[in-house]
Amino acid sequence: MISAYGCAGGFKFESYSSKDPGLNLMIDYPSGWIYSEHKGGAGTYSGVVFFEDKKGDVPKALVGLTVKDSSKTGLKSRTLEAFVEDLIAKRSKFKETKLLSKSKMKLSGAEAVILEFTYKTLDKLYSVDAKLILVREKVVVFKISDKFCTIRYENGLEAFSQFNKAFSHMLASLKFKDSQKQ
Repeated sequence: MISAYGCAGGFKFESYSSKDPGLNLMIDYPSGWIYSEHKGGAGTYSGVVFFEDKKGDVPKALVGLTVKDSSKTGLKSRTLEAFVEDLIAKRSKFKETKLLSKSKMKLSGAEAVILEFTYKTLDKLYSVDAKLILVREKVVVFKISDKFCTIRYENGLEAFSQFNKAFSHMLASLKFKDSQKQ
């Protein structure tokens, strides 16, 4: 595994460093992908999404990362467990949702929970001929200091394995710019 323009699983990577101080992180992403930073309304979260640079209406693989202050979650309990249960409840609202697995790991020195789902979602937004497709999503959630961090990889069910190793590399490369402690 090599960071800037390095290889892992046959992929080349570029280094991303956030401009948004709410994100305050660095991570490798697959070469040729596009990224875009964004903020939630009223500053509820900071995020960045990385996605394949495909043309046309073909569904794209994406990796989304959000950082959200625990006080802005609306949860009574600001624990990792409560945040994970809330995420599971939100995903269960999609058509044909299945929770495939739930496990734990360490990420950036913090306890993390990994969830894997399948569900149906629209293949394209803002289109009258959009149809539901089955997608697979892997979500890693952890808490650093008073912030919840969510990193998710989503792709069509049949294409999911294509970038799974790249997603693992992204997780391993994640670093926060400041030495935020739990």
